[in-house]
Amino acid sequence: MRLARIAMLLAMTLLTGAAYAQEQRGSIEGVVRDSSGAVLPGVTVALTGGSGAKIETTSDAQGVYRFPSLAPATYTITANLQGFRPGTVENVVVALGQIKKVDFALGLATLTENVQVTAESPLVDVRQSARQTNIRAEQINLLPKGRDFTTLVTQAPGANQEAKLGGLSIDGASAGENRYIIDGVETTNIQSGTSGKAVIADFVEDIQVKSSGYTAEFGGATGGVINMVTKSGTNNFRGSALFNVQGDALDASRRPILRLNPSNSSLAEYITYPEDDSVRLEPGFALGGPIAQNRAWFFGAYQPAITTTTRTVNASTSQNPIGENNSNKQKTQVQYATGNLTSQISDNTRARLAFNNSWSRQRGLLPSLAATDPAGSDYRTTSTFPNWTVSGNVDWTASPRMFVGLRGGYYLSDQYDTNVTEVPRFNWTTTNNIGLLDVPASLQRGTGFSSVLSNTKVVQDKQTRLYFQADSTIYGNFGGAHQLKFGFQADRLGNAVDSGEARPRVTIRWNTRLSTNPAACNGILFGTTTCRGTYGYYSVRSQEVDPNRGFITFGDVNMNVFGFFVQDAWTINNKLTINAGVRTEREQVPNYAPGTVVDGITLPETGIEFGFADKVAPRVGFAYDLRGDGRTKAFASWGIFYDIFKLELPRGSFGGDRWLEYYYTLNTFDWPNLVPSGCPPACPGQLMRVTDFRHISVGSSAIEPNLKPMRQQEATAGVEHQFSDVISASVRYVHKQIDR
Repeated sequence: MRLARIAMLLAMTLLTGAAYAQEQRGSIEGVVRDSSGAVLPGVTVALTGGSGAKIETTSDAQGVYRFPSLAPATYTITANLQGFRPGTVENVVVALGQIKKVDFALGLATLTENVQVTAESPLVDVRQSARQTNIRAEQINLLPKGRDFTTLVTQAPGANQEAKLGGLSIDGASAGENRYIIDGVETTNIQSGTSGKAVIADFVEDIQVKSSGYTAEFGGATGGVINMVTKSGTNNFRGSALFNVQGDALDASRRPILRLNPSNSSLAEYITYPEDDSVRLEPGFALGGPIAQNRAWFFGAYQPAITTTTRTVNASTSQNPIGENNSNKQKTQVQYATGNLTSQISDNTRARLAFNNSWSRQRGLLPSLAATDPAGSDYRTTSTFPNWTVSGNVDWTASPRMFVGLRGGYYLSDQYDTNVTEVPRFNWTTTNNIGLLDVPASLQRGTGFSSVLSNTKVVQDKQTRLYFQADSTIYGNFGGAHQLKFGFQADRLGNAVDSGEARPRVTIRWNTRLSTNPAACNGILFGTTTCRGTYGYYSVRSQEVDPNRGFITFGDVNMNVFGFFVQDAWTINNKLTINAGVRTEREQVPNYAPGTVVDGITLPETGIEFGFADKVAPRVGFAYDLRGDGRTKAFASWGIFYDIFKLELPRGSFGGDRWLEYYYTLNTFDWPNLVPSGCPPACPGQLMRVTDFRHISVGSSAIEPNLKPMRQQEATAGVEHQFSDVISASVRYVHKQIDR
């Protein structure tokens, strides 16, 4: 029985396939009839538009024709059959994931007339219950937006920027519950769940925002799915040049903020800091055209963004009597580039290869607005951020009743720092030593002081995603028209990280004690006061991997996610379409400290694993063409959704964060020499306590043995109506609930 199940899964993998919302196509389908309503088989249906290719197909015995794989574009469709007047529908806009229904009614031809039948272009997708919004290039040019494509997402109903939810919220979900896809490859940040890649809005051809009611092929998102494709070439050579400028002259002044007074930490005050001098320059160009007329096209665009920011702080205007006047310049450059090759190999085969780059580098740090940086601070730190994707897809119409799609891609995001100040960092936040006992004036500093701007260094923080997927759709008729779709998806995520403080961080609490309980600090007494020294106490942050460094995040892990789905779109009487299906996934959550012994258990490479039986997600919905004319639909859906683990939790709780805090009495005012060789643990003063802030809980009783994945239910209902060939409107109700 087990062998039979394995064979069945393998067959699904090889013969079908599928995926997590990497839709790279739309489609057009319909029925050709004569003027009496009888279906017409053998009608030649031709499609032109988009890049310029002309594709032909023939209606089957039920009069049905299909174009299952179309790039997002505007098309013209014609239907011809000897003895009948030709039919034409112009300006059919196909966006990502849409199925446009275009029917023809051809009248008999006569010897004396040559009349062409013209129908109205459809706006409503009456075949699907999922709710999605598409924003096309012609709209993007007219809409207010920022420079990144994600600023356009709020044009979709239910999408908002919500600070308390972490950013972009769709239908009330948090920012970490969305999925981002660019040219078919997912670019979601695998640590936070937010967008992991920037693309200039000028490069965009179509943005699809799926809000609710996704069919079974879409998994791993309890918020929204943001799917974007870049522009492609056409049969005509076209190019453009552009230049954008942005700067402080176009920005408002800073708002007043509340802070602690630098010389008296018991007082709060409002202060308005001066505005930075900044300018952002974006020269760019784009070029596209044919490689082979009607068959292959190219598109490329390049647009660097260079931002220069100068900050000047003045101790007297910042009301900090011991601060330092300071000024420094920061330069950030981003190299935006995109390129793709698209081909219509034949009427049955379409392929696309795409590359997107947003490599960036930031040179220099800015002085603190409060002018608390010490004299001689080093602002030279440089951070470099490689970021690119490559993806490809092939769509093949094997026969009028079978369609196959294959796609794969690779995503990389990384960071590494140079010119970092690699010395211990001394700081105090809520206290100060101004006027304390016999502290020399040369060592007195105000509230919020840090001896160096930062000693944090990212050696690497590489995120990778490698995926392959396939999908197959079989068309049939049994009590109505069926579109039966199967799928498989394999996703391998990786994170190689070595990031943290290059030397220990020392936090000083002047004239303060660690605790009022002697048991909390080895019973140490200072006169009649517990848990402190002459000047207070301090702590040194380090870890067991390399005591010469401070807090670090360290590990090299991989995470596998496999998914299967099956779904059917069953259209009854050409009006009612029922979308029903089920998906399941297997997910492995990595352990960042494999081999570490916790509670007598050696930790494995995988911290948590959810099997296929743990993540079964049924979905069902319907779309009803109320009048059968493709202009008005009622729709509803219900489904279960499972989120994909973000690596934020494993990095912190499964051994990635390495952090030991050593607490000592402060018996000297000479804070610059608190970290001699061998410290920690051999530091000045008496050791009061060592706290292990590592969260290595895998394999211990901290993990619920019957842990289940996060699960959400969703129910939707709505109506959409087309008023004309350019206006439609919809109303939608959405109910979401977290089951666990």
